[in-house]
Amino acid sequence: MISPYLKVLFSSKPQLAESGISSPSLTADIPKLKVKPKHLQRFQQVCGLPITNALPYTYLHVLAMPLKMRIFSHPNFPITILGLVHIRNVIRHWKTLDSNAYLRITVACKELKETDLGQEIDIVTRAYEGEGLVWEEISTLLARRTKSTEGKSTKGLSTPIAHHMIFGSLDERVIKIPAHIGRHYAVVSGDFNPIHLFDITAKLLRFRQKVAHGMWTVSRCLGLVQSLFSAEPLEIEVQFKSPLYLPGECLFRQQQDPILPSSINLSLSSLKDNRLHLIVRIRSLS
Repeated sequence: MISPYLKVLFSSKPQLAESGISSPSLTADIPKLKVKPKHLQRFQQVCGLPITNALPYTYLHVLAMPLKMRIFSHPNFPITILGLVHIRNVIRHWKTLDSNAYLRITVACKELKETDLGQEIDIVTRAYEGEGLVWEEISTLLARRTKSTEGKSTKGLSTPIAHHMIFGSLDERVIKIPAHIGRHYAVVSGDFNPIHLFDITAKLLRFRQKVAHGMWTVSRCLGLVQSLFSAEPLEIEVQFKSPLYLPGECLFRQQQDPILPSSINLSLSSLKDNRLHLIVRIRSLS
């Protein structure tokens, strides 16, 4: 990871790609990977997950980070990743895996799209056990055109989860987010985006203070409802709505989806001003 990060830090790539530049055709893969149990346990501890041999739904996002950094640091990747914002995520979890599994992981860079807020690019990650696809993810990243960091793209979920649907929920609880969680998650995930590490580095990239990793918040929320899931295939759709500044105190809400009975809706919002940070829908793929 050191070499790709140095390339990113000293790169002269622009914040936004020039008009008319097509998406790069970049792929990377690890043909055979085995989980290190100690790393898995550190991930589970940092995210507040139960310590088991089963791989958490978001763990392969972390295992693929070196491949993503290879792509981000490649000369043909058109923009700098410094300051990129993770705005949407879809995970399809086809099979429960344990730490003894041998996996092949692939990452591909997809279409660069112009939007009102800037330029979006999709990073597609897939994991295979033998010849079978067991996990896949589409992460959508935004390079902002404006200086504002408070809003988020409203596009994303195939059936958007309205904010009011979260109220009257089955469960509510307060979660305290410590100031150091960005640095601790960076160490275990390999995601050292400066906006997550220190207030001063976040301010250099137009945030008022350091921000929690989006995938840490997803992992933390999933851990709170993990006992409700069986081993069946699942799809997890995520919208990141606004930055979660560190430290923070948030209200977690859980609700059975009123439209799709087999689905669960989750949200995370600021306890101080009710600003919505995160919306998650979990549904069965059976």
